[in-house]
Amino acid sequence: MVSVTARKIRELGTERPPGAGRVYTGYLISYPFIGRGMVIFRDPHGHRMITTPVRRVLGEPGGKMIYVETENSVYRLEIHGEPLMPMRVVGEPA
Repeated sequence: MVSVTARKIRELGTERPPGAGRVYTGYLISYPFIGRGMVIFRDPHGHRMITTPVRRVLGEPGGKMIYVETENSVYRLEIHGEPLMPMRVVGEPA
């Protein structure tokens, strides 16, 4: 689990001007995995955002910024600090 700020930068094939996307701040539960929805728990009320299934992830698993393309949107995720709990990439040995 890691603190993130996710900014939606594209929706349904429509480009947005820089800085114009919706912003979601909260905790990313696990590294985005192709074929599954990405889940971000948002503070302070425990609401969660679940995306459509992920198509691809660009960036390094240990990096401070990654891009996640879902069926409907593209998100830029800024990672804040170190994970509160170790985040495993699915398929990585335990």
